[in-house]
Amino acid sequence: MSDQHLHRVHDGERYVQTKRGSPEHFPEQLPFYIAEDMPRQHSDFYQRLPYIGLGTLDHAGRPWASLLVTRSGLDDGAGIQLTAPNILDVASVTSEHDPFVRALEQHKEVTPDAEMLFAGVGVDFTNRRRNKLAGVIQSFDVAKPGLLRLRLSSNQHLGNCPKYITVRTLVPASRTPKLGFDRYEGLDEPLSTECKAIISQASTVFLATKHIPETEVEHVEARDMGFNHRGGAPGFIRAYEEQVTTNEHNRHLTHTYLVLPDHSGNRFYQSLGNIQSDRVVGVTFPNFLTGDVLYITGEAENLFDQEAEALMPRVDLLTRIRITGAVLIKQALSLRLESEEEYSPYNPPIRRLRSEMSGELDLDHAPERVMATLTSRVRHSNDLTTFKFRLSKPIRAFLPGGFGIFDFSSVFDRVYKHMDEENPQAVNDDHIRTWTLSNASKFDAIEKRFIERSNVEITVKRKPDGLVSNYLHELDSSYTSADTGNSLSVPFLGSGGDFTCFSQAPPNSAPVVPKKMLWIAGGAGITPFMSMWDGLMAMREACVETEELSADIVLYYAGRNDDVNVVQHFLAGGDHRGIHLEVFCFQSLTAGVQPADDIFAAPVQRGRLSEDDFKTIHDLLDREVFVCGPVSFMQDVGRVLKALAGEGLVIHQESYAF
Repeated sequence: MSDQHLHRVHDGERYVQTKRGSPEHFPEQLPFYIAEDMPRQHSDFYQRLPYIGLGTLDHAGRPWASLLVTRSGLDDGAGIQLTAPNILDVASVTSEHDPFVRALEQHKEVTPDAEMLFAGVGVDFTNRRRNKLAGVIQSFDVAKPGLLRLRLSSNQHLGNCPKYITVRTLVPASRTPKLGFDRYEGLDEPLSTECKAIISQASTVFLATKHIPETEVEHVEARDMGFNHRGGAPGFIRAYEEQVTTNEHNRHLTHTYLVLPDHSGNRFYQSLGNIQSDRVVGVTFPNFLTGDVLYITGEAENLFDQEAEALMPRVDLLTRIRITGAVLIKQALSLRLESEEEYSPYNPPIRRLRSEMSGELDLDHAPERVMATLTSRVRHSNDLTTFKFRLSKPIRAFLPGGFGIFDFSSVFDRVYKHMDEENPQAVNDDHIRTWTLSNASKFDAIEKRFIERSNVEITVKRKPDGLVSNYLHELDSSYTSADTGNSLSVPFLGSGGDFTCFSQAPPNSAPVVPKKMLWIAGGAGITPFMSMWDGLMAMREACVETEELSADIVLYYAGRNDDVNVVQHFLAGGDHRGIHLEVFCFQSLTAGVQPADDIFAAPVQRGRLSEDDFKTIHDLLDREVFVCGPVSFMQDVGRVLKALAGEGLVIHQESYAF
């Protein structure tokens, strides 16, 4: 292998590496990870693949990415072959509308003598193996309609990690490509509904970038492209629109943006470095179920720290892309998905745009952060405990049912790990946790509103693999006593949410609640109802007139083992004047655990909550329903209730959007 390494780390890469705290030696070491000569295992790998991701530039220098099918069963000429050292001949079944093909045709027409750059990635979706390559396209031709031939000369080769790749099995399929949306030259209108649907379902996308030096000071070899795979849970890439008015003819245009949060990687930041310097990108979204493919090109920028947080809370690095071209080809992939898709265990939770978060959200950006100091705890069961915190300064009150955001990064050492097979989620863990606040603010009877609060409570269920929940449950008494001076203290980042039974009333009027409600909670999903109940009691204690506050509530709680003890929170107390509450507990038992007796006046039924249990509510259609618990629990409950009562039933579910 040659000692020459053609990849030269440029200022864009250095900027992102420095900004993100990559080791100082990375700029010097990166070129030595990139081989000039193609390793034998790479060439064998490419020749076995039935598809390959490739990117190139159009006549305007815009990157376009594509996933080319090289073994479709439709043509014996398709495939990938190593015909000389570092030379791959690629024959792909494709469409004339594929932007990759169009870019090649434009090159032939506009700049036939110029060098055609390419970059690509091979991904084996059956085992998460992937390798990257880059170089120049020596030649290409459309041998016959639908068959593209390429000769690729590569001088950059790099093995890549398997994180974030969705496992799937793809087999050849007969498809007839058809153009569904064509804004290749420019986009100043909203994407079609079909295009947006493809973005929202994607767990796999391909990213093409470039670095073209603006001056001759840099070596000509520094001209290159980058191509990479990006993966995550479906919906990890968000999209939004902005209306703009141009000075010319006062035209109203729609700009569409994509937002890609950064997931922990190898910290070389080649793709983001290219974006930092050249500000363009191509993104391809395949739908492996339908065979449809959406191709995007656009102007890109990296946003860091507070700029990123302002757009997408809890994210400190993201890439925002303004789409300047989009093409949708239906039935573009001559492949069929033949297996269930297995998402990567490294996928972090979906992060949503601030604009997507319904309800209010109040984040603390003051120089001196609000600190939450643990003062006491109330243990409800072996695995369910309420932790009470005192805040260093008051925060404004939301309607009961909202959440609080706590930052535990000072408690745990956040050490970079490229991989962690024992705990994959730890790789992207920011140690920020969001819990429903299980208590309510005090109520001001004169101003008729919930007032600022200096104390918050969270009711946390221990999880077997929960880093922070286990830490809290295992704290000794010295950290949970207000008198020791040694209590846990962490930043309280803010609060928000709109899962509540209270509706904000006009000025000088108290919040209102539905006259009849059904509350359904599973596990730790009881917490917002604890807050709502406290809110009702706070209003009652503030002497709000009976005619202003009355409610008939049925609470169904499905808990495991001794978790059902938490319903004591609702059953203690005296006169509720106008507020009627009936509680039913459903207890699932782990083998060997003794069943609970009836809790005060609440009957405990053994087993899971079932459809028959809802049939006993004779006035179900008259009740407004609130459901909180694991996502699968809420889906099952919603399905059962709709089947029993029809679409007219009003059901509110917690969204877990933050």
